[in-house]
Amino acid sequence: MNLSAPINELKRKAKLLRRSEGIPLNQAYARIANEEGYASWGLLIGDYEAQKPKPTVRPRTGYQITSLPVDDAYRKEAIELANSTFEMVIRRIEPDNPVETRRLWDAAEYVDNHHLSSDMLPIDSEYALSLIEAFLVHYVIDLAIQADRKAEA
Repeated sequence: MNLSAPINELKRKAKLLRRSEGIPLNQAYARIANEEGYASWGLLIGDYEAQKPKPTVRPRTGYQITSLPVDDAYRKEAIELANSTFEMVIRRIEPDNPVETRRLWDAAEYVDNHHLSSDMLPIDSEYALSLIEAFLVHYVIDLAIQADRKAEA
């Protein structure tokens, strides 16, 4: 695909054409696409997008956690996420003994002792937070089982 100009310049050219000839923008885009050898602007853009180089590495939005215990800012965020995820999970599983299950729940204890281990390091902070949402359900079910056992005793 060899365009006569970069996409942003072709878009600007279409807008100028729209103004100078008083035609709708979609007609201006269609005319530019035809001049570039495409039946429509959508086909031109589709071909352009297919030709763009694809990133080989997923961009990171977080930072690397390289040691335990985690820093205070991450710990605070992880505890908040763990608490909100706990509430979502407990509503879904509807434990037989919800009061005792809630009594057993300690977000700080979960984050400090169950969330990450040294063999998982280094780990991206955003990925580490996603693990709370992925695995907390099993931990809460275990708490509900403990609560049931206490009620039976």
